[in-house]
Amino acid sequence: MRTPHSITVTFVLLSASAVRADALDDYVRLQTGSFTTEQQAKLDSRYETAIWHIAEIWTDGTREGRPQRERWLYSESWMKDAKAPYMQRISRITAEPDGTISARRFAIPAAERFVGAWQEPGRFGSLRPADLEVLSGCDLVFVRTGQDRFEGGTIGNRCRNAYKGSSYAVSQATISAQGFTNWDRGFAADGTQTWGPKYGGYRFRRVDAPRGCVDPVRMLVYGEIQDRKAFAAYGRALGQSGLYPRNGGYYEATSPALEVFEGSPPPGRGVIIARFPCLEAARAFWYSPEYAEIRKLREGLATFEVLVLPVAQLPAYLEE
Repeated sequence: MRTPHSITVTFVLLSASAVRADALDDYVRLQTGSFTTEQQAKLDSRYETAIWHIAEIWTDGTREGRPQRERWLYSESWMKDAKAPYMQRISRITAEPDGTISARRFAIPAAERFVGAWQEPGRFGSLRPADLEVLSGCDLVFVRTGQDRFEGGTIGNRCRNAYKGSSYAVSQATISAQGFTNWDRGFAADGTQTWGPKYGGYRFRRVDAPRGCVDPVRMLVYGEIQDRKAFAAYGRALGQSGLYPRNGGYYEATSPALEVFEGSPPPGRGVIIARFPCLEAARAFWYSPEYAEIRKLREGLATFEVLVLPVAQLPAYLEE
């Protein structure tokens, strides 16, 4: 006969097992599909357009209706207009007892014979896990950081790598419903970076995802304030409204100026530069009913000029 204590322990163990299975299912669902960095490349010339196709293979692993504890994914990575993929890899995805997700990566023998197999996963029927070569030390460990979000990467400097004189490689990734960010870099033994982007990872967006709000703009605000004490109520109301975070906006710069290089700005002038993810977001902020009410608080207290400017790409001489 089971005691209440044993029943409780069994329930906890079963619940933990279900959570791990759900995490594995969610990870695979979010990570499979076709993804591209095209939007990032258009906004930032330091990044190129890359395309990744990720498909689940060897899907006959469920036995007697029990949830799988491991899944297998094939990744095929291309640069735009390339004649061949720059990377082909198989990963074993495992739900660990501590609730994390681990991804062990493998090299594929004669990988060129599987080009395009993300569209036909059955082609891997002739291949078995024992045929693969594990990339030692290059496992990735992920933790769930939201309902549809995982974050993780390699551990320390265990992933050996000799490309461009490297000693080891580091990989970091964030996975969400919109796609994922992948940041791979190589380092020499002394910690000097030898390859990979220096300013952040490649942002891969699902090919079938909506284009989204990705053409950033800057809102430039000039204000002549006649009564600063009374004007403070406007500033408080705007800050408390949540309009900026709700529309993805934030202040990039505000007066007073650090230094005046030319001219004589009036002492009552205020300047703000705010950034928004796109023109539509800036419009949603400016023409919202909430802001229409807040704007009344500065009537007769200040005169404003407000311009919205496009954000230019970085010039070539700032690229590395």
